[in-house]
Amino acid sequence: MAPPEELDADQVPDEPIDLGSDGFPVDEGAEPASIALRAAAVAGSGTAKWATKNIGTKSEYQQDCTNFVSKALYYGGKMKTRSGGRKHDRAWWQQYYLFGSIKNKSYTWSGAENFRRHMTKYRKAPSVSKKNARPGDIVMFKWKKEKVYNHAAVVVGNSGRDLQIRQHGGPSKTTLSAAIARYKRKANYIERVIILRPRSRG
Repeated sequence: MAPPEELDADQVPDEPIDLGSDGFPVDEGAEPASIALRAAAVAGSGTAKWATKNIGTKSEYQQDCTNFVSKALYYGGKMKTRSGGRKHDRAWWQQYYLFGSIKNKSYTWSGAENFRRHMTKYRKAPSVSKKNARPGDIVMFKWKKEKVYNHAAVVVGNSGRDLQIRQHGGPSKTTLSAAIARYKRKANYIERVIILRPRSRG
């Protein structure tokens, strides 16, 4: 994973999902019901389908979560790349050389915090609630002892009670609640969660 630039997550505005005293997202007051699965603005259904179909692909990095999410958005969601310096937040791209033996990717493609800043600042991706999340949305996680968001996953379904997610890092097929529960009683628990909705292909 590309090392994120040093920036505290609190310095960049977002709308984190409120976590209750039990560490889980606070009930948003809606009656649990099956939610119609509609595509997000960046071919969300395509992003979710790619993530589901390709969950078993080989990881390219020790921490491969954001690389996996970027591939789902690019190959499945048809989100267009953006040129720019490898370390700049406005860029989002990947390149392969010598028949794929050498890879070069922007920090935003493979680093979670860089990806989050790219999506919120340059693609204007809004935060959405758990209740309104839909396939193709991206879940970002921040742990208590980390300064920045350092994990990303793809939403592939919403039952009304919980989100189905696909990810590289941890169980590949899981739910938002289960992902949070894995760290609930640890010192470095998941402190904040946001869900981003990719808005445009450009």
